[in-house]
Amino acid sequence: MPLKSYAVLKGRPRATRVSAEGRPHFQLHLEANGESHRVAINVRSMLEPSEMEYLIKLRFGHPITAALSRLAPGLHALECKPGGLALDYIRLNLFPRNQFMKLPSHQFDGGTDLNQVLEGIFAGAISDPGCWVYVYGEPWEADAFDRVFRFQPSRGLHDVHMNQGNDPCHLEQDGCWQDGAVLIEHPRQQRWTGLFLKFQSQSWHTDPGSGHALAPTEGAFSLAQMSGCNGARLPESTVRIIAALVHPLDSKAPHGSVSLLNVSPYPVDLGGWHLAGDAKGKWPLRGRLAPGEAREIPLGPPMTLGRQGGIVTLVNHEGLKVHGVYYTAEQAARAGWRIPF
Repeated sequence: MPLKSYAVLKGRPRATRVSAEGRPHFQLHLEANGESHRVAINVRSMLEPSEMEYLIKLRFGHPITAALSRLAPGLHALECKPGGLALDYIRLNLFPRNQFMKLPSHQFDGGTDLNQVLEGIFAGAISDPGCWVYVYGEPWEADAFDRVFRFQPSRGLHDVHMNQGNDPCHLEQDGCWQDGAVLIEHPRQQRWTGLFLKFQSQSWHTDPGSGHALAPTEGAFSLAQMSGCNGARLPESTVRIIAALVHPLDSKAPHGSVSLLNVSPYPVDLGGWHLAGDAKGKWPLRGRLAPGEAREIPLGPPMTLGRQGGIVTLVNHEGLKVHGVYYTAEQAARAGWRIPF
């Protein structure tokens, strides 16, 4: 089952409270339309290993930010499906998995901990009077004084982290297109910052229907299709998307193209693989890529690349995401130019 409800909150940051030892949440006070909200951000997992995985993108430029900017302040319920404002770490190609880092919630030897990292990010947001903070997660409300910031009624968001691919003891929260995150907009600087969190116990490959972990093929795919070496495994991103032509000038690729590169030392059989974009259309692949070979793949209906920004995902024969990228409307505006990734 997915979360009970899913929403994005747009508000002004007012204060923070660092997680005390033994408490797993960093607290953020947001204000929207005269109402206070408390955002509980996990800094520690109750499962081992306890260190959270986090990613901070200081120059976040995903196409979704344009739509977020147009939102009115306040809480907005979201549908857990593609095509809207819902987040999915995996299917929106927000970042590669290997960009996540790990930090404990508290350091007792003078080193940096996750509480300090979050405190620094939100201190900059609070000091900017024009800053907007957008929080994705599950909303809650209780008719009582808030235990942290003492406003009434107590309301806010939690589950501000990846919400799919969970450990078996948390399967009831699995779902696609319901991931939590914090996005910070500095309008005067025309800059966005993204904060993304996940537990180490969560899988990066999930079922597109249930959001449950696809553990047997986690992070790898069989070499059998590549070199006949049965049983061996290779990591994801063995084949990478290195460029896309969104706005073609000539008739050789009227619908655009996507360029792939085999970065592995093995030949890769692309049979059963496909490219996918924002819509439901897929572009089947065939043939083999030699080690180090790059190939430009001309596209056609039903796979199209929108000029207002979009995503491109490479999926292997097992249905696992191998690599994914996104591009913005500004990048797509240059006719005849390939967008490098």
